[in-house]
Amino acid sequence: MRGKLAMGGLILGAAWGAYRRLGRLTSLECSYADAPTKILIVGGGFGGLAAARELARMLSGTQDVGVALLDPRNYTTFWPMVPSIIPSNAEVRHVAHSLRRILKPLGIEFFQDEVAEVDFETLRLKSGERDYPYDYLVLAPGSRTTFFGTPGAEENAMDIKGLRDALLVRNHVIDRFEEAEHLEDRAPDDLLTFVIVGGGPTGVEAAADTHDLIFEVLEDDYPNVDFGSVRVVLLNAGDNILEGLDAPLVHAATRRLASQRIEVINDAKVEEVRPDAVVISDGRTIPTRTTIWAAGTEPPPLAGNLDLQKDHRGRILVDEYLRVKGRPGVYAVGDCTSIQYDGPPVPALAQAAEQEGKRAASNLAAEIENKVPVPFRYRSVGQLVDLGEGSALVDILGVNLSGLLGAYVWKAVYLYELGYDLNRAHVLADWTIDLFTRPDTSKLFEDPNQPRVRTRHL
Repeated sequence: MRGKLAMGGLILGAAWGAYRRLGRLTSLECSYADAPTKILIVGGGFGGLAAARELARMLSGTQDVGVALLDPRNYTTFWPMVPSIIPSNAEVRHVAHSLRRILKPLGIEFFQDEVAEVDFETLRLKSGERDYPYDYLVLAPGSRTTFFGTPGAEENAMDIKGLRDALLVRNHVIDRFEEAEHLEDRAPDDLLTFVIVGGGPTGVEAAADTHDLIFEVLEDDYPNVDFGSVRVVLLNAGDNILEGLDAPLVHAATRRLASQRIEVINDAKVEEVRPDAVVISDGRTIPTRTTIWAAGTEPPPLAGNLDLQKDHRGRILVDEYLRVKGRPGVYAVGDCTSIQYDGPPVPALAQAAEQEGKRAASNLAAEIENKVPVPFRYRSVGQLVDLGEGSALVDILGVNLSGLLGAYVWKAVYLYELGYDLNRAHVLADWTIDLFTRPDTSKLFEDPNQPRVRTRHL
C-alpha cells in the first residue's frame, strides 16, 4: 500500500510539477529606494506574496513606483504541508523558499526586519533600528496560535504553527518513546498518551501524522515498549470534527481516525492544561505529558499594536475593497483581517489569503492609476486534509474524494502548489526515499532552551 501510494503521488505530482505558467515574469522597473511612489508590504506569507506578484504584474510598465516587502524571516513557508513533516523524511527546508529569490525577479526589494510600529501620520514603518517610508501600505502579517486564555495551555502545550513547531513535536514524541524504552513495564499512563486539541483540519492532520510517526516509524525501533498502551486522543470543542466540510467527507475522516484507534472526543472544551494532564469540560482528566494545540488563531502582536479599527477578536477592519477603515492608502489581507462585505465568510486558509492579496494589489494599482476598484468576493476552490499514510480528504470545486485516491490527489495538488521547481524536486526525492526506507528518527535542530519539552525519569 505504501509503495503504491507514494508511486502514484510521484507520477501525479510530476505531471503537475512539469506544468509551466505561460509568459515571462513581469518585473518592476523602479527600485523602492529611488521610486517617487513607494509601496510597502508587511509579511511574506500567502497574502503578502500574492500582493507582491500582482503589483509586479499590474505596475510593470510604470517608471515611478517601487515596492518592498518586509518580514522577520528570510523565507516563506508552505503551511499546508507542515503537519506532514512530523512522520516523514521530508526536510523542513523543502517546504520553505527564500523570499529574496522569489521577489528579486519581480523587481521587488526584500528587507529582513520586524516592524515594531507604523506612524500613519508621517507614513513611515519603524523597526528597532530603521524607518521605511511609504505612500501605500499592504498589511499581511498573518496570525499566531491562540490559547483562548486556557489556564496552563501556553506554558504546557506545543502548537503546530510553523516548521520549528513540527520538529519540536516530532522530537518530543521520540523522547517519550526513548523514556518508555528505558522504563519498560514501569512506564506511567501519561507517558504514552498524546493529546491533540482542535478538531479542525490542522488538528485532524496533527493527530493522523502523530499516529503515523508512532506506528509507522517508531514501533520497530522500541522492542521494550508496549505499543498497545499508546493513546492518541483528539479533543474537539464542537459536535463534529472538520466543521464546514461536506458530511460524507466528515464521515470518511471519522471512520479513518477510528480505524487508527485515534480517540475522538467531541463537545470537549479544554479547561486546563497541566504538565502531566489535560482537564476537559465534562469533568474528565486525561493524564498526558504531550499536548499539541491546534485549536485556533488570532492576529499577531503587530496588528494589536496598530492604531486601527478592529473587531471584537482584534482583527483589522477592512471594507469590500480590502482598504483599512479610516486609513487612506492602507490595505490589509489574510488572517489578521475582518472583511465587511456582502459575501460568504472568509476562512483562515491559504487560498483566501492569496485571493485577498491579489485583489488588494489590483485595487491599490487602480488607486494609483485613478481607476475604479473591484470589490472582493471570496470563492472557495475546496479543501484538502491529510489523514496520514494512504488516505486524505479532497474537496475541489465540489468534487469529493477520500481514501487512497484522495491521497494521490493531495500529493499531486500540493506538489504543484509548492510553486518552485527546486522545492518540487526536493519533495519528490523525499517521497522517493520513503518508498524504500522508514523515515529516520534522528532528533535534529533541537533547542536546549525550549521549555515545552519535558522529560521526567522515575
